[in-house]
Amino acid sequence: MGRIIGFVSIKGGVGKTTLALETASVLANDFGKKVLVVDANFSAPNVHLYLDLTQPEFTLHDALLGVGLHNAIREEHGFDFVPASLTYMQDVDFFRLKKVLSKFRNRYDFIILDSSPNYQELIPVVAACDSIFVVTTPDDITLTTSMKAANLSRRKGTPIDGIVVNKIRSPRYELSLPEIERISEIPVVAMIPDNKKMAESIYYKTPISVFSKSNNVSREIRKFAGVLAGLPEKLGFMQRFLPFGKEKVNREVMRKQFYMPQL
Repeated sequence: MGRIIGFVSIKGGVGKTTLALETASVLANDFGKKVLVVDANFSAPNVHLYLDLTQPEFTLHDALLGVGLHNAIREEHGFDFVPASLTYMQDVDFFRLKKVLSKFRNRYDFIILDSSPNYQELIPVVAACDSIFVVTTPDDITLTTSMKAANLSRRKGTPIDGIVVNKIRSPRYELSLPEIERISEIPVVAMIPDNKKMAESIYYKTPISVFSKSNNVSREIRKFAGVLAGLPEKLGFMQRFLPFGKEKVNREVMRKQFYMPQL
């Protein structure tokens, strides 16, 4: 049965959509997994725009109103996705999300939910997930707001598998990994640098993991996705002889959730 995971934050612009799509791309193309991305940003969806689909015929909103979800599923870059509607006018019960997705769990290894930064819209997303990853940038303002998503998950009983720190630009003036873990009390499982190639990949509507596989962003997402896929992380030459760093320890925490159960 497939696992439903969500990328969440109570702040726009942290890179949830990009991270969801990049993770899906790597899981599908590098690790042979069957993946479905669902745009669960109900009021301001943009997954379809990232994938160069301007006017989807059917969307998640239609599925939540009773149209079969299979009608809304599209394929791009090796993985499936479900767009949502930017202009839907009817009232929709977003809490039907879990029920709608449950019928497709056996068809996919992973169903990845891209969430809304809107607190009320985030509640049904968290409820539909088996576990979530909190996404933040390495500044105290964003981390503070992102913790609202983590606290919501804790109250709803949805496990938090870790924090993904995105868009690292100038570490000297940003929160360090130990500081983020101390403040959040959640392990950091990926540290993704900012890179100008990301803007280029968005312009060409192609995941950076496809557009530039050797890029440092692609490499870090591949390590992160590899744990999701149930694979041991490959160590570089120097890592084999150096003591385990904090990052390695934290990915081991994540590995217990995704790798060990598959042994």
